[in-house]
Amino acid sequence: MSNIHPSAIIDPSAKIDPSTVIGPYVVIGEDVQIGKNSYIGPFCVIENTTMGDNNDFVGSAFVGVKPQDLSYKGEHTRVVMGNGNKIRESVTIHRSTFVDKPTTIGNNCLLMANSHIAHDVQLGNNIIIANSTGIAGHVIIEDRAVLSGLAGVHQFARVGTMAMVSGGTMCTLDIPPYCIAQGDRAKTVGINIIGMRRAGLSHQVISEVRKAYKVLFRSGKRLEEAMNELEQGNPCEEVKHLIAFCRSTKRGLVGAKHKSGESDDE
Repeated sequence: MSNIHPSAIIDPSAKIDPSTVIGPYVVIGEDVQIGKNSYIGPFCVIENTTMGDNNDFVGSAFVGVKPQDLSYKGEHTRVVMGNGNKIRESVTIHRSTFVDKPTTIGNNCLLMANSHIAHDVQLGNNIIIANSTGIAGHVIIEDRAVLSGLAGVHQFARVGTMAMVSGGTMCTLDIPPYCIAQGDRAKTVGINIIGMRRAGLSHQVISEVRKAYKVLFRSGKRLEEAMNELEQGNPCEEVKHLIAFCRSTKRGLVGAKHKSGESDDE
C-alpha cells in the first residue's frame, strides 16, 4: 500500500483502509482496525484497537497497549475509538482490564501532548484534555468537558458534560455537569457559561442552570432536599441531567468553594 511508509511494521491481522496514511517507524500490532482518511504519525504504537475515520495521530502515541493494572492477566481487551479525534504527541491510551467493556474514546476529542487515558476509561464526544493531564482507570467523562493542563482525575470519578477543570486541579470526587472546578482538592467555583454558550445553549437554559447551581451548592440545603425542590419546578433537560448526575454519584460530589466577594454569575 502506497500510504504505508516502508519502515512501518504492520501485523498481518491488521485491517487498515487504503486511504489512511501510516508514517515512518509506526508499529501496528495484532487485532487493529483503522478506518478511512486517518493519519498515524511517526513512532506510534497501536494494538488491540478499533477506530473509525479521520483520526489524526501526530506521533509517538501508544494506543491499546496493556493496562497498568495488577489485576490484568493478559485477557484480550481493547480500545474503541470513534471519528475525528486529534491525538497529539506522546499520548497514552491503555486498553481495558475487562473484556466486556473496552476503553472508549468518542468522536472529535482533542487529547493534547503527554496526556494519559488509563484502562476502562469512557470518554464522550468533543472533549478536550490538555497537556500532561492524567485520567485514571474507570473514569467517565461526559460530552464537551474540558480538562486543563496538569489536572488529575481519580479512578472511578466522573466529570460531567460541559464541566471545565482548571489547570492543576486534583479531582478525587465527581465534578457536576456545567460547573467549573478548581483546586487541590477540587471545588466548584461557578458554572461554565462560556462553554455552554459555545455549545449553543440558550440564554434561558444557561439562566436555569445557574439558578439550579445556586440551589444545589450555595443554598445550604441538604442535597436531597435541593434536588427534590428543583424537580418540582419542571426543570429544563439540562437541569434534569444535572440532577440525575448528582443522584447517581458513587464517589460523592465536590463541594462549592466560597470566597469573599465571589459572584454567583461566574
